Amino acid sequence: MKHIKNNLVPVSIFVLAVISFRLAGVSGRYLAAEVYTRFARNTLFTLALILPVTCGMGINFAIVVGAISAQMAMVFSVDLRLEGAVALMFVTGASIVLSILFGMMVAALLNRARGREMIVSIMIGQLSSVIYQFIFMVAYGFLIQPRNRDILLDRGIGVRSMVDARNISSVFKGILPFRFDGKTYSLFPLVIILFFSLVLFYIQKTRLGTLARAVGTDGGTAGTLGIAGNRVRSICIVISTIFAAMSQILFVADFGTINVYTGHLGLDTFAAAPAILVGGASIKKARMRNCFIGVILFHALFITSPMAGQNLFHNPSVGEYFRSFLAYGVIVTAIIMNLRNERTKVQSI
Repeated sequence: MKHIKNNLVPVSIFVLAVISFRLAGVSGRYLAAEVYTRFARNTLFTLALILPVTCGMGINFAIVVGAISAQMAMVFSVDLRLEGAVALMFVTGASIVLSILFGMMVAALLNRARGREMIVSIMIGQLSSVIYQFIFMVAYGFLIQPRNRDILLDRGIGVRSMVDARNISSVFKGILPFRFDGKTYSLFPLVIILFFSLVLFYIQKTRLGTLARAVGTDGGTAGTLGIAGNRVRSICIVISTIFAAMSQILFVADFGTINVYTGHLGLDTFAAAPAILVGGASIKKARMRNCFIGVILFHALFITSPMAGQNLFHNPSVGEYFRSFLAYGVIVTAIIMNLRNERTKVQSI
C-alpha cells in the first residue's frame, strides 16, 4: 500500500489509460505500434529534462531551443543537397554544435533567473522560436543565399513551410527494419535511445552528476563548499539541449518531412513535461525510469483518449477536445499530487 501511495501518479494514469483503452475499442497491436512510434520520437525529449531537474532548475521548457538547433541543421543539409549517411553525420554534428552554442546562451539567462527558471525557460523558448522563424522566413533568400533554391518560396525569399527530409529518413528506415501490424518500422531509433540513455546514466555516476545533485539539494551550501553552481547548471542545460536536438532528429526522420516553422513547437516537444510527471517525477526529483514509464503511459492515454471520448459521448467532434482535456488535466493533476506527496513527506519528518 505504501508503494502505491508513493507512486500514486503513475498508478492513477495507468488505471485511466486502461479505461480509455477499453472505451476506445482498438486492438492491442494497434496501440503497441502507435506507442512504439511515439516512444521513439519522444523518449530523448523526456530524458533531456532529467539533469535540469537534478540541479534544481525544474522543468526545462527551453528544450525547444534544442529542437530548433536540429531543425536548422536539417534545413542546411537539404540546402547543401547532402544524402544518406553523409547527411545524417552532418545533421548530427551541426545539431550538437548549435546546441552547445545556444545551450550556453540559455544557461547564461537561466543563471540570472534563479528561482524562476521554469517561467523564464518558457519565455526563452518562445523568443527563440520567433527569432528562428524570422531567419528562415525573411533572411533566407534575402541575406542568406541558398545553394538549393528549390527550398525557397516562389517569391525567392523565405523557406517553404514543408521541406522533404528523405535524405535523413531513408537512412533510418534502411537500418534494422522490422514489420509489425502490416507496417514497417526500424529498431535504429531504439539503438540511439539506448546509447544516450547509457550516456546519461554514466553522467549521473560521474563527478558532474554528484555536483548537480549537490547544487540541486542546496545551492547555498554547495557554493560554500566551493562548488561552482552556475557552471554545473550551465553544463546540465547544454547537455539537455543536445538531447532535445537528437530527439528532434528522430522525430523528423520518422515523419520524413521538415515542418520548418512549427515542427519544433509540436506536441512531441511539449509532451516531455507531462510524460516525465506522469512517470512519477516531480519538479525537484527525476529519474530515468520516470521517463520510460511516463512516455509509455502518457502516450497510451493520449492515443486512445480521442476514440474513447468519441465512443463515450457518441459525438465525433468531442474526441480531440477530450484528448486535450486529458493532456492538460494530466499535467495539473500530476503537479498537485507531487506537491501533496512532498508536503506529506515534510510533515512526517
